[in-house]
Amino acid sequence: MKKHKLKSIAPTYAVLILFAIIWVLPLIIAVTKSFTINGLGNYAYVLNYDKINYFQVIFNSMSIAVISALTVTVITALAAFAFSKMHFKGGKIIYGAVLACLAVPIAAVTTPLFSVIKNLGLLDSHFGVILPLIAFNAPMMLLMLKNYFDTIPDELLESARIDGASTFRIWYEFMVPLSVPMIANVLVLTFIYSWNDYLVPLLVMRSESNYPVTLAAQFFMSSTYQSPVDVARIYAVMILLALPSILVYLFSQKFLVAGITAGSVKG
Repeated sequence: MKKHKLKSIAPTYAVLILFAIIWVLPLIIAVTKSFTINGLGNYAYVLNYDKINYFQVIFNSMSIAVISALTVTVITALAAFAFSKMHFKGGKIIYGAVLACLAVPIAAVTTPLFSVIKNLGLLDSHFGVILPLIAFNAPMMLLMLKNYFDTIPDELLESARIDGASTFRIWYEFMVPLSVPMIANVLVLTFIYSWNDYLVPLLVMRSESNYPVTLAAQFFMSSTYQSPVDVARIYAVMILLALPSILVYLFSQKFLVAGITAGSVKG
């Protein structure tokens, strides 16, 4: 019986191990390469690089990612509640129109996006990056939250209304606590997507002092001569710039797993 069970799960573990190797191997190579010449001196060089301040870059990305994640989470939690539990005229049409935005890639609207940001006077500012990130991340997160809200029984909300609870109170005291796994999932995913975004900061940012991690990595690579020493330093840059997002992912992994499995069974 035990051997039969082992044989049945062996292919699954083999596939998982294969994918783990595919994902972990580049990271191992990057860490190894970063120590090939000068060792820790490469990391010291990056941290003391005179053209771009590493800690300022991390602060820029953290500000953009945190504000974007919090804003998207609040907006989509409210909108998902409205589309899921509040029946109003034109609701399905509006919801469908919002989801249709998922089919539009950012690259397809770069010209009008740049024009709008410029006319608003938001070029080379954090809010010039935050607003588009909110707009492009919101539809997917709305879809996730709305699908989860659909699994919460309407009878629970009706009993709250009978007791005299207002619509906002129902959302705040019932829907939000019942949806913590999915809300946390939306928060973490939006943070990671905003942290890793490259195209929007490329359109908006002009000065090195406002660069997020994605532009800082490109700047460092373009300002070196690609010698063996420079290559080792580039790997050190990649490790240091990716480290905060990796730590966020590792500490929030349980929320991601809970969010993925939440709502899989209705009732």
